[in-house]
Amino acid sequence: PQVKVSIEGTKLSQQGPILITHWGFSGPAVLKLSAWGAKQLYDVNYKFGIRINWLPNYDFDTMLKEFYELKNSHAIQSINTRPWQEIPKRLWEYFLGKAEIKTNLRWADVSKKQFNRLLENLVNDTYQANGKTTFKEEFVTCGGVSLDDVDFKTMQSKKCENLFFAGEILDIDGITGGFNFQAAWTEAWIAAQNC
Repeated sequence: PQVKVSIEGTKLSQQGPILITHWGFSGPAVLKLSAWGAKQLYDVNYKFGIRINWLPNYDFDTMLKEFYELKNSHAIQSINTRPWQEIPKRLWEYFLGKAEIKTNLRWADVSKKQFNRLLENLVNDTYQANGKTTFKEEFVTCGGVSLDDVDFKTMQSKKCENLFFAGEILDIDGITGGFNFQAAWTEAWIAAQNC
């Protein structure tokens, strides 16, 4: 429900819910990050590294302390029977496999090396983006008519009389949640009043 997603090599980072789909990542954190980084992602042909902290309230050291407490208090339990906090069981099993920890291993038997790999996956997980989605269903837009070229009292072009603009034709990017819709409706109303 709450992760921190960053694009490697940039200062771009976003925190929020994430959705794991059959073809990659989506959800508010990813969509916002895509919106804020649209021009930069285009410049690298949509090939870039992604870092995810699945537990954004923790870093490696704080997680290590928590895990050793868990290891001591649940020593004889299987590591798979006790997923960490809000991590869904199937995702927890994925992290265990990625850290080369057998799901039937007891907490007491997890080695320091295995713990380190697991914690690294939880707070500093990396993935590679290799282009747009297979289905070309992207819906983050970027760019458009320069805002310097529009009179916002009328939505008319400053360069071409009787040409009006509204919505995503303008170089305005709104975050998810209906902001682009509201901007388009308001701009269309202003344009209609001045045609």
